Amino acid sequence: METHAPSVTRSSHVERHPKGKQARILLSSVFGPYARDDEFGSRSINPMELYHNQVTRAQGSFSLRMFHRSWGIMLIQANISAPCTVLDFPTRKDFEREITAHPYDVIGISSIIVNLAKVREMCRMIRKLSPNSTIVVGGHVAAIPGVDKMIDADHIVRGEGVSWMRRYLGEDENAPIRHPAIVSGMRTRIMGVRLPERKGATAATIIPSVGCPMGCNFCTTSAFFGGKGNFVNFFESGDELFEVMQQMETELKVQSFFVMDENFLLHRERAMRLL
Repeated sequence: METHAPSVTRSSHVERHPKGKQARILLSSVFGPYARDDEFGSRSINPMELYHNQVTRAQGSFSLRMFHRSWGIMLIQANISAPCTVLDFPTRKDFEREITAHPYDVIGISSIIVNLAKVREMCRMIRKLSPNSTIVVGGHVAAIPGVDKMIDADHIVRGEGVSWMRRYLGEDENAPIRHPAIVSGMRTRIMGVRLPERKGATAATIIPSVGCPMGCNFCTTSAFFGGKGNFVNFFESGDELFEVMQQMETELKVQSFFVMDENFLLHRERAMRLL
């Protein structure tokens, strides 16, 4: 199949989709199954679990097992007015069925680096089954040097995705962020025992900002969002964060919150105001 060079952009450089706000959007994570040594490059040593793959990995059978939604594409969906569907943890057949059954103008794929080959396969499927769709690839897979030569995508987005998608659709990139209702984890288990799931028992996820201004030379988070001195604040004040937490308390019936922010306490005034 003949391919073309995709545009590799940060959030500040975006061309507009011809349909603008009327474009129909699909945002998807990569297809499963996961953590298997297969033809798509997945590896059994890299489960799609934050805790078992990173945080509690060394604890063996005592490692906490749970799954997390793809928060990035949920955040994008909540902050655009264009009709948007999110497909999270689909099977390959689920993804094929979705792009065949519905005429999407834009199909976005979010992935971590280890799932590059799955992104490549999904791009191939889109070109075959939904050839009129524009393909946008984001997430940390976009940080791979030369990734534009490895996959057949139209746009590869490095950095924060909400403002990029808003610009791409001709929407107001400076509009206030609407925080989606996110339960931090699901299907929790430990030592083979599945923990009961009760409404309000699991913390809500709050994402105050992304990136890191420290610019450590080993850090992909800082580099991905612009490097030293750069980060993106979604909520500037403690009052704004408190309002979001109140909304989550009402909607999800929660009383605890998981703050996903590598530098939450760095913004001292906001943190102290929230406390």
